[in-house]
Amino acid sequence: MRIRLYHAALALLVIMPAAVGVEEDALAKPAPAPAAAGLGPPSKAVTDEILDAVSQEMNRAMAQLQIGQNPKPYFISYKITEVDVNDVAANLGHVTSRRNRHFVNLEARVRVGLDPSNPHKLDNGNYVVPQADEIDAVSTINLPLEATPRIARRAAWLVTDGAYKEALIQLRAKLEARKSSGVRNIDVPSWTTEKPVVSETPVLVVPLESLDELEARARLVSASFRDHPVVRDARVAVTSYLERRWYITTEGTAVTDTRRASGVVINANGQADDGSALHQYFLRYGHTAKDLPTDDDLKAEAKKLVDNLTALAKAPIMEHYTGPVLFEGEGAVGLIRATLAPHLGGTPVPEGLNPTEAKNFGGALTDKVGDRVVSPTLTIVDDPTAKVGGGKALIGGYKIDDEGVAAQRVEVIKDGFLKTLLTSRTPSQKGQTSNGHARRTADGGVFHGSATNLFVSGKGGVPRKTLEAQLIAAARAEGRKYGLIIKQFDDAAVSSAPEFSRRELVQMIKTTDQALPPQATIAYRVYPDGRREIVRGVQLKEVAIKAWKQVLGVSSDTTTYNFLNATESQLQLRLTGGTDDGFVPSGGIESSIITPDLLVNDMDVNGTTAGEHPVPVVPKPIVK
Repeated sequence: MRIRLYHAALALLVIMPAAVGVEEDALAKPAPAPAAAGLGPPSKAVTDEILDAVSQEMNRAMAQLQIGQNPKPYFISYKITEVDVNDVAANLGHVTSRRNRHFVNLEARVRVGLDPSNPHKLDNGNYVVPQADEIDAVSTINLPLEATPRIARRAAWLVTDGAYKEALIQLRAKLEARKSSGVRNIDVPSWTTEKPVVSETPVLVVPLESLDELEARARLVSASFRDHPVVRDARVAVTSYLERRWYITTEGTAVTDTRRASGVVINANGQADDGSALHQYFLRYGHTAKDLPTDDDLKAEAKKLVDNLTALAKAPIMEHYTGPVLFEGEGAVGLIRATLAPHLGGTPVPEGLNPTEAKNFGGALTDKVGDRVVSPTLTIVDDPTAKVGGGKALIGGYKIDDEGVAAQRVEVIKDGFLKTLLTSRTPSQKGQTSNGHARRTADGGVFHGSATNLFVSGKGGVPRKTLEAQLIAAARAEGRKYGLIIKQFDDAAVSSAPEFSRRELVQMIKTTDQALPPQATIAYRVYPDGRREIVRGVQLKEVAIKAWKQVLGVSSDTTTYNFLNATESQLQLRLTGGTDDGFVPSGGIESSIITPDLLVNDMDVNGTTAGEHPVPVVPKPIVK
């Protein structure tokens, strides 16, 4: 029997979790359906019996869960997540870390409303309790890989109880805060009603690459960094992972999806003559290892990183510059990722945050729908249903978002005008509904609308050499002796290394401006004769959203780039050393950006030597 929808009568069938445990455990499990050729089998850890057990507990909670005269839950959802990851990291041809992680997590979310007849109008959601942001009506617990229905029901019972109690505390705190602050936004509901999605057929994917396969690749490529004096530290990491998800809600949603990706990162660190830290990295993701560069290509990329470090070690520090900047390749991706994509979400900032914290949520476009917000040459579409972009595999796609809403293609900007925003079920204005983009977790217990597969296109695209000539002409018109090209920005999830002292950590916290984009890792001055000069310490000042109106031109060539958008800030990643054990990042929002190069006028740039360390006294050891 498949149990998904909530009906009051069903709640009478169950009284206590243990009461039906024996009968449930005795149920015969049907043999799994054979997998299609080349695809792996469905989950062995999360079966139909496990899902039915959770559904039964959901029904019981909706019928019986209440404390005194406090509101009962009006919505309960469960997300069961199974993660299976193979990770290997190597240094100088030797494996430094190797592991498999395989676990199942059960998450419960509970919403309670002030008015039982219209609970969506004002509920506990999207509020950060002062000095207690962990109270968000979300509770999680790990399930054994060989869980039984009895274990699953007991786990669902515990997390639902915990989430409900937090929901009551959160609602009370939200009401008190609104009274004291005078908030009277009564026209916008706290939560929208969406059509249930039912799709219970398992999504089968290609099996993971084995640890032995990953190890062989990591060893081979990492050996490329031997005997290079400029390299202070280097590593190569390879990953293969899948994430299965199941959603069950009291609204009737019962849906499953599977995400599969493989990735490789090459990271090399060096030091300039003045002690400044230098970071160079190469990162690629695909659906499977077949989408990644070959071993020979990876060794060639490793050589490029060494060549860049050699040039940067003696390169001049960037001076103050105001003028046109050409963002080329991954540089264009980084500009979009840091300064535009965070503002495309239409979910309101959580209540209870101070203004500084609120800036991290973007929101610069929430009141500009219908206005021209970027250059009229640009059109931007987010399409999580796409699997390929620019001829390459995209990892940002999904069937349903993190609220169980079906993914939708959304035209966000058309010819420079903002048509709509990427929304979740927490609206920012009356009449707004979700368009299936709830992906970003946030304090306050709700998901925020965010970009996934972001397609940027421009009118009048020209070859890269022509766009570079336009840069030089624009710089000359501004009275500059050169133009600036940025080819890549730093990514703290990849390049961070936990080697800071306590004093350095404190200094970093005090001096880092989180409103700034990441520092550029590859940048060049370009002179009128076409000569390029590599520079280091290139730091853009804060880029206001209005800067996007100053796009002077785009290339006809496009760049497709996959990445995992970390939920932590760049500063947090820098402080904690990025990923554990130097592995490829496997936590974050699977994301893709497809974009042409972008020539932007009137950008402010400073030079920086942040991250200086004393140069080693004794030369690097030579091993024969």
